Amino acid sequence: MRKATKTAVSDIRFDDIQAPALVPAGAVKTLAGESFEDAINRLLEESRERFVLVGEVLLDWKASVPHGNFVKLINEKIKTGALRNLSYQSANRYMTVAAALRNGFVGPNELPKESEAAYLLTSLKEDELKVAKQEGLVRPTVRKAELTAFRKRLRAPSPAPSTDRRAELLREIERAKDEKRRWAERLAELEAELAALS
Repeated sequence: MRKATKTAVSDIRFDDIQAPALVPAGAVKTLAGESFEDAINRLLEESRERFVLVGEVLLDWKASVPHGNFVKLINEKIKTGALRNLSYQSANRYMTVAAALRNGFVGPNELPKESEAAYLLTSLKEDELKVAKQEGLVRPTVRKAELTAFRKRLRAPSPAPSTDRRAELLREIERAKDEKRRWAERLAELEAELAALS
């Protein structure tokens, strides 16, 4: 239903809807005297702790289920809606991070604050983690982009020899064969001259 005014046409069904406040109603309570930056940092830290706790619970659940049945169970729980906010991929990430902490693969003070960075770091192979430590990437402030670039560089396949290098090697082989033939001819000349002197 439309209502016309001198300056505009508006839909009266939406005239009574209030625009959201710039600061959500609960935000001031959440801040409890903190600056926005402090509140965000605190909440992100709590989020990281919950990320690890979810992984711990999943690992314990997995240990309580007969071997080989956990994936099926989790997927069934996700499909039926019993686990509304979880995918198996996310569950696997949570468990990877929690297992790495549980097994001492990385220490709690080394775990990145970003959940994606935490997963990338804890999913490295043991030899890759050693290199990451040498390069200063095992730290709470490491970013996902840094670890993604590191993994890409480390896991990149060795480049195939270039066709230019192949052609260069073939030319060098031909030169060596020519030189070998010349030395064989020269050797035959010298042996013939030596035999003539005897």
